[in-house]
Amino acid sequence: MAAFRPTLSVAGAACAALFVCAPPAHGQWSAAPVVALGAAIPGGSLRDVMAEGVTAKAGVWMRAPRVPVGITAEAMFTHLRADRREAADGALQVGAMLVNVTSRRHEGRLDPYGTFGAGWYLFNNPEDRYRERHAPGVNVGIGEVIAVGDRDYFVEVRLHAMYTATTTGRAWTTFLPLMAGVRF
Repeated sequence: MAAFRPTLSVAGAACAALFVCAPPAHGQWSAAPVVALGAAIPGGSLRDVMAEGVTAKAGVWMRAPRVPVGITAEAMFTHLRADRREAADGALQVGAMLVNVTSRRHEGRLDPYGTFGAGWYLFNNPEDRYRERHAPGVNVGIGEVIAVGDRDYFVEVRLHAMYTATTTGRAWTTFLPLMAGVRF
């Protein structure tokens, strides 16, 4: 039996369903593009072979009126460089398609938030460490939004965990991006 593998069409269908489900009596959905860039820190056993790198993401933040949470559909790319102390052969690049739920208070210029979500992670195969080039994963994080004019600037930290098949069995591979970005 073939394993289920989410595709871009599944993510598109989920986003379309969110737009269709907006209650017309309460107004319109708001949607805004989001971009961010920052440092990435490997975690757990990944720290033994990889060193710090960079993360970039782009997405769309959506929120229905009178609902205290928003949904973010995003694409993320992380590059972790090889740790020379362990003589790793190459860097680890991770791409991901994610859907996150983000809390929002909208009470002032400073607005802390929490976020959690899931997605599908794709990565290269440095040192034949991983048996597969893709894995499901989850992420959880916190951030702070600073409203300046009609833009929202933010800083956030998230823990990403991919359930990967390594050469020693299945395990959680983790990394921690520290990002700053803007929502238009």
